[in-house]
Formats: sequence, structure tokens, C-alpha cells
Amino acid sequence: MTLFRSGFVPALTCLCLIALAAALSSGAATAEAAPVQTLQQPGEAVPPPSERFKEGVAAYESGDYSRAFEIWLPLAQNGDLAAMRNVGLLLRKGLGTKRDPARALWFYEEAGQKGFGLAQLNAAFMHLNGDGVPRNLEAAAFWFHAAALSGNPIAQYNLAVMYERGSGVDKDIARALGWYALAARSGSELALDRLGVLVPSLTGPKAPKPADAVAEKTAPAPPPAEFEQPAAETR
Repeated sequence: MTLFRSGFVPALTCLCLIALAAALSSGAATAEAAPVQTLQQPGEAVPPPSERFKEGVAAYESGDYSRAFEIWLPLAQNGDLAAMRNVGLLLRKGLGTKRDPARALWFYEEAGQKGFGLAQLNAAFMHLNGDGVPRNLEAAAFWFHAAALSGNPIAQYNLAVMYERGSGVDKDIARALGWYALAARSGSELALDRLGVLVPSLTGPKAPKPADAVAEKTAPAPPPAEFEQPAAETR
């Protein structure tokens, strides 16, 4: 996952879009999903990066992950959404600190609760893939939905797949089509391709009943007259 620099949204890639299909195709059984808190609405905007936050970015880019973690952790604990997401990244991958997926998920969800769409997406994929935490498709659907509302095409596409397959949510083709359409409008080629498959497969209108023939009330035509030989010509 690309490092988040406050005020910068990384480019979306097709590799992220494909992740849901790979995860759901395994067909693994899932435990009963734990309840997830309701999001705060509307979401909080990410403020401009502080100088201290930028120091963490410089340390990360130089490969000094321990220093980056040391800088970002206090910022994250004080509610800096971008720092919370970056600390989650370091904890999830074990960069500059001991790998701790459960703690990483906590930071992602804390930032997600405050409306940070990219953190919501991270939380969704952790739940979807069982990335160091129990796999939880209902929680994945919840966080994909939260991120989808912010217009993220990755989240919109993956949420549509979950509705199409009934994974973590009740199967609902209408909702799937709606989210595929929004993802396609946001630029997802995969969503556009899926619409091209699903829409023509839907049941069309019922065939109309044959039109009733107008009853003819005219009398039948008379039988043909007997053929008569012409009279012989006289001289």
C-alpha cells in the first residue's frame, strides 16, 4: 500500500480492483461477523500536513521506518488522520516496529470512523483478506460501503461484487448494478465490463399476448358456377 502523504491521494490501480475476486473465490467459511460502529457523518477533511508529519515522510522515504514510526505515532494518538493511516501501514507490514495487524486495523478504523476514505478502504481489505485478523466479510462490506460513499471506485467496484455474489451482504443484483454503474462513472473499466455482462443477462419484458383476430361477419363466397362448354359456331 502506498504511503499516504497528507493532502495527496495516490493513483488507483487495477491490481487493487482485482483483489476482491481473488479473496472471494476461495469460498472459505467465515465466522459470525462482529458488530461495527456507525460512522460519523459527514467525514472530517484531512488538514494540511504539519512540518512534523513531513519529517516522518522524509524518514519513511529514506528507509528509516523506525524514525517514521517514532514521529507519526504521537501525531496519530492526537488524532492526525493521515498519521493514523501511516502508522497502520507500518504496523500492518512490520516496518520500523513489530508487526501488529490488530493494532493496525484499530488505527485504520479509528481514522475511518472520522470519515477518512482511504483508511476505510484499508480496513475493508484487511477484513476481506483476513490480513492478520479473522476474515470478516460483513465488516469488509461495511467499510467498502463507507469508502464507496466518498466516490472511491475501488470501493464501489468491490462493494458491487459483494452484492452480486451475496458475500457479507444479502445478494442484491439491483444494488450491485447501481454500484457497478457508479464505479464505471468514476473510471473503473472492470465495472464497465461487468455491466456489459450483467445487464444483457437480465430478464426482459414479458412477451405480449397475441392480438385477437377481428371476427369476420360477412357471408361466405358463393360456390363457383359449373363450367359450360361454348356453343358450336353456326355457318
